[in-house]
Amino acid sequence: MATRIWAALAATAGALMLPACSGDTAEDDGAGKVSSETLASVVDDTDGLDVVSEALGDAGLAQVFDGAASYTFFAPQDSAFDALGEAGDDLRAPEQRAAMVAILRDHIVPGYLTPDDIGKAIGLAEDGSVEMRTMGDHTLTFTSDGDTIVATSEDGATARFAGNAVRASNGVAIPLDAVLKRIAAPAG
Repeated sequence: MATRIWAALAATAGALMLPACSGDTAEDDGAGKVSSETLASVVDDTDGLDVVSEALGDAGLAQVFDGAASYTFFAPQDSAFDALGEAGDDLRAPEQRAAMVAILRDHIVPGYLTPDDIGKAIGLAEDGSVEMRTMGDHTLTFTSDGDTIVATSEDGATARFAGNAVRASNGVAIPLDAVLKRIAAPAG
């Protein structure tokens, strides 16, 4: 199955590279214009991603996004953390840094994937779903619900692509409307 997914993504990536070979400029494919800044910088500059930007910096993950390797970051919007209520507030506390890092690692996959790339791979998949392995060594499954892409984590948490993706020189940040982890309310 993994071979089928990567073959679909490779075919999509190959098709997307053709305009670049002809000297054309990158076109807007639903993920916006490509910034010359790094992924860490564009996440930091994107409205509505303040919580994840701060968490990336605090956890040292921003350094990863400042490097040469490409990543796709499925970035929960600030409102996704707000929707968690007290559990979301607790998760932002300094003593919960390890938990936040673990959660964010499960929102990151290697490679430069736009929403269009993922949508095309879903369309090519026989069962209409695509699986990707995260930096946290878990699997995210992507499906479509009409025109919207839905991501589902191994524990069943779901999030929808929300807002415009931002493309950086070394990656893509795709805003999500929820956190891809079931988080229990604090005891007490």
